[in-house]
Amino acid sequence: MRRKRFQRGCLKTRKRNGMNYWYAQWRERGRPKSKEIGLCSKMDRVKAEGILTEILKPINEGAENPDMITWTFAKFCEVVYLPVCHRKWKASTDMVEANRLEVHLIRPLGVKLMQEITRSELQALLDEEARTCGRSMVDHLRFRLRSVFALAISEGVVDRNPAAALFTPRHYQEGRSRQVLTPEQAAIMIGALELREKVIVRLATWEGMRPGEILALQLGDMDDDSVWVRRRVYKGDIDEPKSKRSNRRVALTIGTLAMLNQWKLRLLGSPSETWLFGSEKGTPMRRDNIWRKWMHPNLKPVGLEWATFQVMRRTFATLSRQAGVDAHTRSAQMGNTVDVNENEYAVASFEQKLAAVRKLESAVIQ
Repeated sequence: MRRKRFQRGCLKTRKRNGMNYWYAQWRERGRPKSKEIGLCSKMDRVKAEGILTEILKPINEGAENPDMITWTFAKFCEVVYLPVCHRKWKASTDMVEANRLEVHLIRPLGVKLMQEITRSELQALLDEEARTCGRSMVDHLRFRLRSVFALAISEGVVDRNPAAALFTPRHYQEGRSRQVLTPEQAAIMIGALELREKVIVRLATWEGMRPGEILALQLGDMDDDSVWVRRRVYKGDIDEPKSKRSNRRVALTIGTLAMLNQWKLRLLGSPSETWLFGSEKGTPMRRDNIWRKWMHPNLKPVGLEWATFQVMRRTFATLSRQAGVDAHTRSAQMGNTVDVNENEYAVASFEQKLAAVRKLESAVIQ
């Protein structure tokens, strides 16, 4: 028999005939129920919630009250935390974050009671993860723990957040260095590839686009000197751009535009919904497939197998900054914030640092 759960219901306002009403929703025997409790002008929320409580009282008799549940970390994540996150995460985020939560947090903490988990236990877990994971992963785990316990506090499951004071350990597994292509290496890279891959690399390196945005382009997204980012593809799933900033018009360099027009000739007569870089099945190509089958084998002989899509995007931010493009323009072109663009993508060269200290010296010492 299905377990009978305690209900609190949902109370919100709804406008009808020009007037606002308190509108209550709940479930009874598995079926949705709703009722207008009264005018907002004649009762406040406290009174409306009291009426809703009385409606739910006979339904909740014998139900399992959440306040009486023994919440383990695994149970809270499964019953409360993940359902909340699933509603706001994109499909791509859901794939990564749900797996990360399961593997790195639920497995070691799953059977522990939420109220009994201490800060020292969580810090010890991060210290252990740092032995095999890079800084980015440990930062993500620290954020996720804070998020889980913040929701637990709002739900009344715990009375304090043991993750609030967590920090990323000083010693962690070193990740890959933040490499950037030089203009000469970018030219060699283009020369080693076929036309389709050349266009993709140009869009990533000289226009700063994400691979999922590039592979989700359709013929109808092309303009005279730009392309419109209206969707993205991630592991075969097509959804909206990563954020509101990502939904944008991307300006094209003259070199990219020439290659793009050359590639378009192969698609003459096709409808506007045709994928610009479609597979034989008529679906968008996958990033991993095009890298593994078509790009990596051709880049390895010239010593550029390390130049991944992340490196290409970082190259755009770095070379643009060196060329004097302001941060707001760079971030608008790439579809991210100025903070992310400056701190995560753009890399200062030694020549820039040397010029900066020499400039300071000449300005201070007359």
